[in-house]
Amino acid sequence: VLRTLEALLAQTRTPEPDLVFLYLRGGLLSEETIALLRQRWHCPLIGMNLDDKVSFWNYGLFAARDDDYQQWARLFDLTITNSKIAGDWYRQANIPAVYMPQGVRHPAGLQEPVDASFRYPLSFLGSRKLDRAAVIDALKGYGVEVEVFGAGWPNAKWVEDPNAIFRQSQINLGIGTATPHLSTIKGRDFECPGVGACYLTSYNWELTEWWELGKEILCYRNVEEAVEILSYYRQRPEECLAIAQAAFRRAAREHTWEKRFRHVLLTHLGLDCR
Repeated sequence: VLRTLEALLAQTRTPEPDLVFLYLRGGLLSEETIALLRQRWHCPLIGMNLDDKVSFWNYGLFAARDDDYQQWARLFDLTITNSKIAGDWYRQANIPAVYMPQGVRHPAGLQEPVDASFRYPLSFLGSRKLDRAAVIDALKGYGVEVEVFGAGWPNAKWVEDPNAIFRQSQINLGIGTATPHLSTIKGRDFECPGVGACYLTSYNWELTEWWELGKEILCYRNVEEAVEILSYYRQRPEECLAIAQAAFRRAAREHTWEKRFRHVLLTHLGLDCR
């Protein structure tokens, strides 16, 4: 990262930016990188961490210094976190931080869905990880087949347009865990329902602040409950469509990345970007 940044700055003579935004895990940050940015520019330096539930403290679990993120957050003017409890950790450490969950980007021309004909009854889009495989395997044990997309799954391919999979699926499965027993907000919690797709994910109390459960997204607390919910909605595609439509409208009003950043930049940095 440092060498790439040095090469970029050597080739670029841009005017002073309004801000510098770094979304890098701890293992990719260094004091030299931060110092170089501070030396070149004098505008606010913003960091973002979407995994601070498992990386804020020095757990000593991860390679390449990916944990103990607070050491880097101290060097930023503001850090964006997607975890409410992590927001408390930042404040207790006197580190400026703001709570902002992920958002959704609506491609130009994307319209609210109107068709309840679906290509896939149930799908999961995301790379294979042990906790995800455990859920998929448990569902299969109950006779529930899941169409999987993403790296690491047998016979699955990389997907260039996730939105197409989301909207072609009657139900999209979410697995919102940071560890097998710890929930966290995921980008898919907004990317999937936000583009007009019916989304069923593991329960997370923070999601209730952003979506109306049962009307805009669906949640399960264990695999058995997921099977029950799937059994009900698989026979009701029109209800799945109604949920997808409600989520699309809510996202357009409140959950786009643009709206998220406009609020943070204006409220916390005083940058008028309205």
